[in-house]
Amino acid sequence: MSQKKVLLFLWSAFALTVMLSFIIPEEGLTLTLRFPTPQELREAVFPKKVPDEPQPDPAELLARAQAARRDSLENERLLAYLGEDPARIQFPDDDYALFDELFESLDRGMETTTRIIHYGDSQIEEDRMSATLRELLQERFGGGGPGMLPFMKNYTVTNTSQTNGSASHYSAYYFGGGSRADGHYGPAGRSSHLNGECSFSVMPASGAGEHSRCYNRLTVVTAPPSKAFRIHCGDSTIVARPDAGGKAVRFYRFPLPDSSSRAKVSIGAGAEIYGIQLDREGGVSIDNAAMRGCSGTIFTRIDAGCLEDYFAEASVKLIIFQFGGNMVPACTGKKSISHYKQLIVRELEYLTDRAPGARILFIGPSDMSTNIRGTMDTYPQLPMMVDSLRCAALECGAAYWDLYASMGGRGSMPRWVRENPPLAGGDYIHFTRKGAETASRLLYNSLMVSYDYYQYRKKHRQP
Repeated sequence: MSQKKVLLFLWSAFALTVMLSFIIPEEGLTLTLRFPTPQELREAVFPKKVPDEPQPDPAELLARAQAARRDSLENERLLAYLGEDPARIQFPDDDYALFDELFESLDRGMETTTRIIHYGDSQIEEDRMSATLRELLQERFGGGGPGMLPFMKNYTVTNTSQTNGSASHYSAYYFGGGSRADGHYGPAGRSSHLNGECSFSVMPASGAGEHSRCYNRLTVVTAPPSKAFRIHCGDSTIVARPDAGGKAVRFYRFPLPDSSSRAKVSIGAGAEIYGIQLDREGGVSIDNAAMRGCSGTIFTRIDAGCLEDYFAEASVKLIIFQFGGNMVPACTGKKSISHYKQLIVRELEYLTDRAPGARILFIGPSDMSTNIRGTMDTYPQLPMMVDSLRCAALECGAAYWDLYASMGGRGSMPRWVRENPPLAGGDYIHFTRKGAETASRLLYNSLMVSYDYYQYRKKHRQP
């Protein structure tokens, strides 16, 4: 080996030693040699066979993918409807959970009673709209009977035919049957005072729905008795007696044979009757409280305790508030519409305070036509009225269903009149029974979309 190569080797060895001096600690390195055990040698030579993880077959994988896509599409469809469709129910601040307690009650079916009270003007008179909504909900969620009926009626209805003895005094604020300073009109805005014994008999009308014609309970709803009187139904008699400090509404319940379609009750002198309930224990029950000529501004004149006690005792989960049509011809400008809105806000706030366990659904006016230069067309102020009432409802924490838009908006009423059979009458304001059924089905469908979204959120644990 040449002298240069030896010198290069020595310098390389020296450099490597210097490098190692920076890496190896002062105490040096300790090396440990480990040999495999016999067991490890055996497993290395003869390895155990690990079973394969079970894999879903292609059909199952495809089903999972399709289900996930359906869920995604369903969510998108529901949200698109709830956010954009003219027939949707609109919620304050897009709070789609507003009706969750109502839907939870519906889900419990016959385990609990879900009562809805439908207040409205002559558009719902004769139980129109309420009857169809009642039948559809009872078919899906259980229940039966026509709900609470007034002791005395001044119009026929689609579901029931009733007869009763004449009451010597009849108080009803909203259609001139007599006013009351004490505000004891009852939860439906009417009361009948009996100076003598009267009977009440009811049977299903020819147009009664399958579910509304069957019930197993009759309840007489009265004011607190000022003196004792008897209530007789079937083989049972209840003596209603005065009591100090009691609730503002009394409920006297009588069991009936299951699936009864006829009932009769006799009530003694001195009774102040708010209504007669015919329903089943559990399921859905809907009261129709039609108020002809009413603008929806009378509820603050009804005794607060009367409303509170009825809403709580009767398990009212939803108050449908359908007004505004009677004010359209009179409110022709921004100032009058704004004033009416303020009155409605007052009424909604009053009802909200009286019914903390219920939600409110405001139904605005339908399309209404008037003669404009020889053509029946929408009242010019109607769209502004609809927008104003929508704002009133949403500001008060109530939901809003736009009946005007659901019908088709401007100019839809003449089309409804021209339908065969007609869906609206020749006054271009009121629905026919067929039209009321159509409008009610639109409402039911919109309500069930919100219910479907509740079910979707519940399934996927979404708030």
